Order: sequence, then structure tokens, then C-alpha cells
Amino acid sequence: MNENTTIDEAQARAAEAVAADVARPAETAEGVVHTYAEVRAAVTANRANTLALLGCLREVLEARPFREAEAAVEGSRAMALTMQSPHALYAILLKCGAVESIPVPEDDAAAAEAIVGSDGAEAVEAHAEAGDLLDQPTDYLLRTTDLGRAALAEFEPAKRFEELLAAEPEGYRSAYGAVLACCEAGASKAAIEEALAGHPALAFPKPIYPGYFISKLETVDGISWDGVWRTTEAGQRMRALLA
Repeated sequence: MNENTTIDEAQARAAEAVAADVARPAETAEGVVHTYAEVRAAVTANRANTLALLGCLREVLEARPFREAEAAVEGSRAMALTMQSPHALYAILLKCGAVESIPVPEDDAAAAEAIVGSDGAEAVEAHAEAGDLLDQPTDYLLRTTDLGRAALAEFEPAKRFEELLAAEPEGYRSAYGAVLACCEAGASKAAIEEALAGHPALAFPKPIYPGYFISKLETVDGISWDGVWRTTEAGQRMRALLA
């Protein structure tokens, strides 16, 4: 990865590589066949869960212990909209085939090494010697499947923003740009409202409140709330689309 390539962009390109294959059903180790239609339905079933589900998928692009993955999601901004717990979100993804579980016998360091590498095996052995292996999150790992990677490709934030723009009045483009610019250094709702004061998009083609643009940008991961509204890394790419 070169210095100008972000982690999100690299993940998006990796997801794009499998997106063309989404029509092919995928079979799990248990013989259950899943399709991309199932994954897409799960990701879009509740708009409040969409960003969090995508965040869950990004956390397990490489296999990792389920408790570790859940803890990583718990502390992420992707959880801002959802009312679900990380465990419930991963259960949704497991059910539709976007994520797979990989059993790791807790008394078998060799099995851990085969899946997570020599460091993982050493960690298992160390816990076994300490007598606390049963308390470690090694009973199964989570990993994003090809179907899950295809969802990351389809729902990449900048792509969703382009689709949003295509469905809205042309005059909204500059309003979104104004909000993204305002939130670069962090902004309150009042500051965003001030930045949009008098903007034509608030009156045409129909009266609309500044909160509309805030909500839409949050939904596509363009801005996030941490006490103030901030433009995300994905939001930076959205600004570039508006240039």
C-alpha cells in the first residue's frame, strides 16, 4: 500500500475484486448455501444497523477471536446509530453468510497456529501454561466471507454518496459540500445551520431543514458525532467528488 492509499480505500478495492462474483451461491463448512441477496437484505433491513454491520465486516477481514472483534466494534463510531449490541450484529452477519465462524479448540495450539499464525499459537500456549486458557476468547474466530466483502464493495461510503447525489436535486450538492467543509474541524448543529443559512437548497425545490443534510451524511458515513459533528475519512473522499 502506498502512502497515498488509505486503509478504507484498500479495503474497498479488495472488496471490489469479489463483487463481480456475488451471484454465485456460497456454501459454508456446515453445508449451508447462502446468496448475496441474503447478505444485502440483512445489511439494508434496518437503516440504523447498516453502518454498524459494515463496520463489523471490516473488523474481521482477517480472522480474529470473536470477543476481540466485538470489543473493537463496541468502541467504534459505527455503533452511533444502532441499538443492537456487537454480538447481535455479528449474529445477523453469521446467519446470512456474510461472516463465517472458525472453531479453534482451546487445548490445541496447533489449530490456532494453522489459522492465526505462529504468534497466535504462542499466545494459546502461554495461556495454557498460566492455567487460564479457558478464559481466553479462542473458542472461535470470525472472518468476513466473499459475500461479506462484496457487501463492503457495494456499500462503500463514497459510492453510496454518489448514489445519493444522483437521486437528489442538483442544488443539494453544494449544501452537502458546505456541511462537509464546516465539519472538517468539528462543528455543532448550530454552526452547520449558520453555514447553510440562506442556501438555496433550503428553499428549492421545497422547504427543507439543515438537519436533513446532517442526517443523510451521517447515514452514508460522511460525518460522525463525538460531541461535535466531524467529517470522516470517507467524508473527505465525498468532498473530492464534489470538487
